Amino acid sequence: MRRWLLPALALLLAGCTIGPGGQGGQGPESFAQSRLPVCEIRGNVRVPMLVLMAQAVPTATQLPCVDLNNLTAEWSISDVFVRNGRARFALDRFQDSTNHAVVVVLERTCRFGKVTRVPSDHPGIQRYQEVTEIRRGQEFRGAIYYLFRGGCVTYRLHFLGAEQARPLGDVVLTLGFIPREAVAAAIRKDSKGKLSLDPPPGGR
Repeated sequence: MRRWLLPALALLLAGCTIGPGGQGGQGPESFAQSRLPVCEIRGNVRVPMLVLMAQAVPTATQLPCVDLNNLTAEWSISDVFVRNGRARFALDRFQDSTNHAVVVVLERTCRFGKVTRVPSDHPGIQRYQEVTEIRRGQEFRGAIYYLFRGGCVTYRLHFLGAEQARPLGDVVLTLGFIPREAVAAAIRKDSKGKLSLDPPPGGR
């Protein structure tokens, strides 16, 4: 019988690393990555933090993540937080943790004001944008909303300095999505069918 991957077990996985073919990885780099919302570790999407995020928002069919291949030296991941119904992490520029340039929030639904729908950079996911404040040469505030079946992801943007919205290009390249089913399939494969991301019908 396949077992549901309970939150306690997901927390246990957060202390594990992932290597080629789903085997345990080696070294501090793999361990550090296993505690972050990255899109994959050595080609495997069974990332412990993505598992926790998926269980925090069980309706979400997409999970936000950081593409390490596009994460440049000026950006860093911080403020990772997961609770029932909500998951959050931030991107900081130049190690400035006093101001989160981007805060990414995964929830079942979003609240937004005057937004504009724009072409989406992710197939099957709707994208909306809003600008809330511009101080010429000093500050830019805004948000991007991604809507998909069972969930919504918000990018809260706060850029300081004369660049205004220029860092947005880096943000769009660095952040992405992993389908929930891809994570579920990786768990089934790596556990040889013994574990499941979600409970079976009926909750058993």
